[in-house]
Amino acid sequence: MRRSSPMPAEPKISTDTRAALLLCGRFGVKRPGIKPLTQSEFHELDRALAARNMRPGNLLGAKPSDLLSSAQGSAFCGERLSLLLGRADELDEALFVWAEAGIWVIGERDEGYPVRLRRRLSSSRPPLLFGAGDMGRLDQGGVCIVGSRDSQKPALHFSTTIGARCAHEGLTVISSDMRGVDREAVKSTLSGKGRALIVLSDRLVKTVTVKRYREALADGFLTMVTPFSPDAGFSVANALRVNRYQYALSDVAVVVETRRKGGIWSGAEENRSEKWVPAFVRTDKTMSSGNQALLHLGLYPLTQNDIETVKSLGDFFISQTVKYRESSTIPRVSNDKQQDSLDLYSVFLAEFQIIAGIQPRNETEIMKHFDIERVQVRKWLQRALMEGSAEKLKSAGKVVWRPES
Repeated sequence: MRRSSPMPAEPKISTDTRAALLLCGRFGVKRPGIKPLTQSEFHELDRALAARNMRPGNLLGAKPSDLLSSAQGSAFCGERLSLLLGRADELDEALFVWAEAGIWVIGERDEGYPVRLRRRLSSSRPPLLFGAGDMGRLDQGGVCIVGSRDSQKPALHFSTTIGARCAHEGLTVISSDMRGVDREAVKSTLSGKGRALIVLSDRLVKTVTVKRYREALADGFLTMVTPFSPDAGFSVANALRVNRYQYALSDVAVVVETRRKGGIWSGAEENRSEKWVPAFVRTDKTMSSGNQALLHLGLYPLTQNDIETVKSLGDFFISQTVKYRESSTIPRVSNDKQQDSLDLYSVFLAEFQIIAGIQPRNETEIMKHFDIERVQVRKWLQRALMEGSAEKLKSAGKVVWRPES
């Protein structure tokens, strides 16, 4: 019978992390009038403390009058801080329960906090991280693999294949526990005795007990992490936010399948905008319109044949990224049959109808959005005009375009 990992009887955390938990944490009985600090509020307070050569840990045991002085220049009062810091008994109880479940917590001032999050997310980094498994896995990078939960067989097969390749090459898979693409990638990796990092948006305390993960956690092949309370339930907002942490913790990303809206799409768009890591998109005859759009917007193509035949997947990611960056061109599918299946004008038109439907756009704005040459923008806009899909008008003395009403 497999023995479970030893659980710490007395969880030890730094004074700064304890203060952050008291100020930001959600635990115990919800009390009317006591609202934990948001991420931005905590960072505002931290800056106010730093200006006085203080740290969050200095607030522990402080008098209300001292707290009020410490909070000057921030958007909250000393009374609120005093009430939050007064939850020490409830925090101790929560820490004990979490430790019994094998859950640890680190704060942004702790040594184990991922450098990638500090560097890439800056002020939007989470003050606290909760997790289970090998904490050292947090800052070792890996391949972020994401996709829609309702993906079809080709996408699931792709996910299983790339997960197995990552395991074989010692590349950590970074994903979520969402059913479909994400879960298949993690399952395939762990089956091949590879390592995985699961970034959760909810219910860490429940997920650590799931049968399919217990052995991998105990053996050190799996790490789970979340910026939200271990007891937090599902929320759409948190599910959307967690995508950025998956990208920010990785070295490279692969979008297996996406629609043109939702969390997978917004995560890919945010990574494209922030330029955190190079991103690839599954490319073949069966790919979704969302995949087609991402390919056109500049993500690098990755086919089933690529991941099955390349000598080294890690080297392939590097060489393809260098090649496309040096050529400064949007990658295209190398297979002629797949190339024929791509109607880039249709992708352009669908995206144009979204962005210009909200507000008419001029040529320069459209060119920058799609990252394509002006001559191509004009060619497609004229085609849309001739087909009755777009109209041209003047606004504030400028020529702008919008979908035909």
